[in-house]
Amino acid sequence: MSEVPLQLRDIRFVLYEHLKADEAVGLDRDTIDAFLDAGATFTREFLAPINRKGDAIGCTRHEDGSVTTAPGYKEALAQWAEGGWGGMGAPEELGGQGLPQVLVTAIDELVIASCCAFHNYSGLTRACANMLMRRASDAQKQTWAKPLISAAWQGTMCLTEAGAGSDVGASLTRATPLEGDRYLIQGEKVFITSGEHDMTPNHVHIVLARVDGDGPGVKGLSIFIVPKLRLDADGNPTIPNDVFCSGIEEKMGIHGSVTTTMKFGEKGACEGYLIGKRREGISIMFEIMNEERIVVGQQGQALAATAYGLALKYSKERLQGSSISQGKSITEEKVAIIEHPDVRRMLLTAKAQQEACRALLLHTGLLLDREARATGDERVKLARRIALLTPVCKAYGSEVGFQACSTAMQVFGGYGYITEYGVEQLVRDARIACVYEGTNGIQAIDLLFRKVARDRGEGLTELLGEIGAFVKAQRGAFDGALAAELDELGRRAGELGAAAMALGKRIAKEDMAGAALGATPFLTVVGNVLAAHYLLEQALVAEAALRERGAPADPAARAAWAQGNDDAAFYAAKVETARFFAHQLLPENAWRVAQATAEDRSALRVPL
Repeated sequence: MSEVPLQLRDIRFVLYEHLKADEAVGLDRDTIDAFLDAGATFTREFLAPINRKGDAIGCTRHEDGSVTTAPGYKEALAQWAEGGWGGMGAPEELGGQGLPQVLVTAIDELVIASCCAFHNYSGLTRACANMLMRRASDAQKQTWAKPLISAAWQGTMCLTEAGAGSDVGASLTRATPLEGDRYLIQGEKVFITSGEHDMTPNHVHIVLARVDGDGPGVKGLSIFIVPKLRLDADGNPTIPNDVFCSGIEEKMGIHGSVTTTMKFGEKGACEGYLIGKRREGISIMFEIMNEERIVVGQQGQALAATAYGLALKYSKERLQGSSISQGKSITEEKVAIIEHPDVRRMLLTAKAQQEACRALLLHTGLLLDREARATGDERVKLARRIALLTPVCKAYGSEVGFQACSTAMQVFGGYGYITEYGVEQLVRDARIACVYEGTNGIQAIDLLFRKVARDRGEGLTELLGEIGAFVKAQRGAFDGALAAELDELGRRAGELGAAAMALGKRIAKEDMAGAALGATPFLTVVGNVLAAHYLLEQALVAEAALRERGAPADPAARAAWAQGNDDAAFYAAKVETARFFAHQLLPENAWRVAQATAEDRSALRVPL
């Protein structure tokens, strides 16, 4: 799979025509296009060629604890650093390029779509650097953040412990004060992405630990910079810091990304440096996690985009069967499988899902840019919206991304199960996104209990109000061309509001278990409503473009009119994709709402 079908046309449409991100962030389209083109070139030259190798060979741990990555990864990371890609969003005074988050998100899609495992190294390093830029001291920024921004060193997030899992408050890793911000660190962390490898000379581990004497639970945790190698008098990483990789995991997918068990302070000589103040650890760690949760949702979306592109290409080339339009008449003339209605249904399902998630993720990136510049009440409102969207980005993006990869694999038939065609790797790689950075069930609980119920639904009410206003304002546009679909969105948004109220009443009655039973279907309902909203916004933009080009209003006549014109076909597909989602995928919400609000408690009672 060296030829990756990057979805640059749709990325540009979302940035320029749908979100008008160029105007919002003050970058001209030529500049944005230059970065997108350069990113696409980088991924084609350095990432797509190593993706299959990384999957086949994986990473190897040696007896001394060192880890060798798959061929090509070290060279690709060196090129990444040389091109300044590690510092895309970082401020120029720390060696970055100062790009807006919405553009970083767009480039991330190209990277993940080409080699998801590589992005686990580069993206995590960036998240650690971003946290240090916000929360570290000036000296720590210069010493530890700058080498992460330049991608010269690797950053990691060391949170999970065996036996604790998502119960972060059960952490047993200890920190004993020495002097100043120095502490002795002792403990073990598991499932650590990029915890050890041969691509960089040093690792900067961000480690949660409990200072001796601090209280139990998450409120007693602090957070530390724990380098693999401490620095000598000249600032070079030469002093071993009693950090040891004791094992790596054999995984279902993302084989090119190393997942480690890390031991800190087995010999009593591991030093860490406190970030911020004691007992601020969990709030600081969540700054990394929230950034990574959005990125993980993008892993699902970007892999789905690649899977869709591969399936579309295959469906146009694979000849099999006669046209069903011939009825029972079997002819010797075989047709491309894209002519078969069920194949078209599968393709359009994957197309709609990955395009909707792309809009969700780029919109969230743009909101982060706006929040960074906002003040006062506007900043509070934007922060509330971003908090609401973050678990949806992660869980919905990863879940429907995985579904889309699986659907694309089905288009290939038996060949989809064969390594040669590449799509089976995408299915395996995408599956982990539903699990790490907090399982999707945890994201659903976070959405319902923390992001909706905690503020008595204020953030969700604002969102539903905007959707309602959109439906009302646009229903008559273009002679009501999309009125039926807008009505469907309005109806499903109303169902969402009712479901939120029903679950909110359970929470108010302290029926937490009953509310939690409905959390996962509730998140799916939110995701589907947002997806329909974005796709209909895009359809209206596309409809305007088609009318300007003289397109006929009748869908069948329009399809014939657009034949042979890539630009017209793109816009026509946008309109039909929104229709498809509204009538074929959005109705899922009816039974998801029924699930979320059902009085059935069998899951809580059944002997298992």
